[in-house]
Amino acid sequence: MGDIITATSVLEHEYFLAFPEVIREKMNIQTGDRFYFYRHRKVLILNRRRPKKSRYCSYVDFYAEHGAVLSSGFLQRMRIRPGDTLELTVNNEDEVTIAKKSDVVHLFSPENRRIILTAKLKREFEAPSRFSNHSFREDVYNLLTLTDWSDDVAARLIQIPNLLREVAVTLHDDDVFSAFFEQRTIQLALELLEWQEGN
Repeated sequence: MGDIITATSVLEHEYFLAFPEVIREKMNIQTGDRFYFYRHRKVLILNRRRPKKSRYCSYVDFYAEHGAVLSSGFLQRMRIRPGDTLELTVNNEDEVTIAKKSDVVHLFSPENRRIILTAKLKREFEAPSRFSNHSFREDVYNLLTLTDWSDDVAARLIQIPNLLREVAVTLHDDDVFSAFFEQRTIQLALELLEWQEGN
């Protein structure tokens, strides 16, 4: 089995847990992998193999290679909340143990808010989407990511589920935006016409 590998990570909002690179490499985690998730005594177990039928479990899909959304039910029963530091220990190539390490809420420290918001938006952008206009969604993603949010606003934005999708869909259906887009398109066409005729 080799040396035991241990690393820590902070549980984010929406129960997303980033898996440190050393853990991913040891377990050979790839996008699309599915693990079974269950409680065992005072720890949580993530295992490639399904446990015995008598043990209740859920499953976790790695839509993103660097992490996954964990089952909120098990976490709540263990009194684990977003912001808690978790310790991940690889028992073998098929199993990792997850335990609460401390009650320090790193998530809301000012230096982390914008970093976490950026990671959240990146994760949402990389997730499969039914929103058809990819380039428009990418423009919204870039604008939200590059904006210099205040710490307070960043902390509140982190808590909005599917932030990127909600902004993109709302903006796409917004009458004020549509009217501005139509007016600006016509104006630019006329300006281009004037420039062509002047040369």
